[in-house]
Amino acid sequence: MNKLFEFMHNTHPRVQDMACDTILKIVRNCRRKFVITQVGENEPFVSELLSGLSTTIADLKPHQIHTFYESVGSMIQAESNSQKRDEYFLRLMVLPNQKLLEIIGQAGQNVDFLKDQDVIQTFLNTLQTNTRVASSLGTYFLPQMTLIFSNMLNVYRMYSELMSKSIAEGGPLASRTAYVKLVRSVKREILKLIETFLDKAEAQPQIGKQFVPPMMDLVLRDYVKNMPDARESEVLSLFATIINKYKASMSEDIPHIF
Repeated sequence: MNKLFEFMHNTHPRVQDMACDTILKIVRNCRRKFVITQVGENEPFVSELLSGLSTTIADLKPHQIHTFYESVGSMIQAESNSQKRDEYFLRLMVLPNQKLLEIIGQAGQNVDFLKDQDVIQTFLNTLQTNTRVASSLGTYFLPQMTLIFSNMLNVYRMYSELMSKSIAEGGPLASRTAYVKLVRSVKREILKLIETFLDKAEAQPQIGKQFVPPMMDLVLRDYVKNMPDARESEVLSLFATIINKYKASMSEDIPHIF
């Protein structure tokens, strides 16, 4: 493992890709070993790793960071002690949450801040990191989803309005511009993150009741009222997952979907 961590600082992208992909494969096969204090160690490997996380990922590209975060999420998922697991999870999400809170804070002062392409890309990268962690943590991702859910929906609403306006003014060709594609990528990643969490989490009624109604009010209504070129097919995939996973506890809500 130590050699792979050295490769993560190699300047050749393929070497870094190989290192991150290999770490993920190793963790999937023996994740429990990383949360147990081994002979000669003062703390579990995952705890030591989290202490130096910012240095470890300093030379990685965004897609490599996503893969590495999924690996660490898999390690944390193997921790049976809920207090330790929650502590590790909080430490893992410090850097992504700092970026999210910074963007949301700036947007609170000036909403046009969210229209900057660099900001949009940073927001997208952070969402993608969250999606990979949600895929490895499942139900244990709930505290993070609760933390970011409302802000995600607010950004979704704003980007949907921005995209619809651009297409209405520029016609169908506007949907193919780099800017609209980037905005659309954020909308799609928000939907993917929510679907990934709901799909991987245990089917608990309270999860469905907590997250589904706000999405019906915003996401589903947005899909219905938007012009075809501004609609996201991922909305249908998300609600298919919701119906299949939570149909027993949501029978009264299903007619509203159709």
